[in-house]
Amino acid sequence: MAESLRIDATEDTPLIDFDTATGVFKVTGRALPEDAHEFFKPIEEWVQDYVESPLANTTVEMRIDYFNSAATRYIFNLLMCFEDIVEEERGEVKVEWYYKEGDDMIETKGEELSSILELPFEMKTL
Repeated sequence: MAESLRIDATEDTPLIDFDTATGVFKVTGRALPEDAHEFFKPIEEWVQDYVESPLANTTVEMRIDYFNSAATRYIFNLLMCFEDIVEEERGEVKVEWYYKEGDDMIETKGEELSSILELPFEMKTL
């Protein structure tokens, strides 16, 4: 199993806290990196490794308060990787999508991703 992954947040990038001891993977903060590929590609590669030998239960907590269109693509790709766990019957995954009450943009993005992906989504207000 992959070791836990932690990347501290910056003004333009979210906290990545993927804890393989608990199976709780958190993405928290703003996601508007100057180079989305450079930021997200190593995370995506880590998740692809995790998918090979995941825990029985994985929870992905998305607490992003703003993200640009470039980050949207990578967030979708990350969630697609987690979808592989379910499709390959390697474990259970749920996504908890957090948004501030009244933040229609983040709420709508969560609903859109939920309708596209074959993962259970829980929409939660902060």
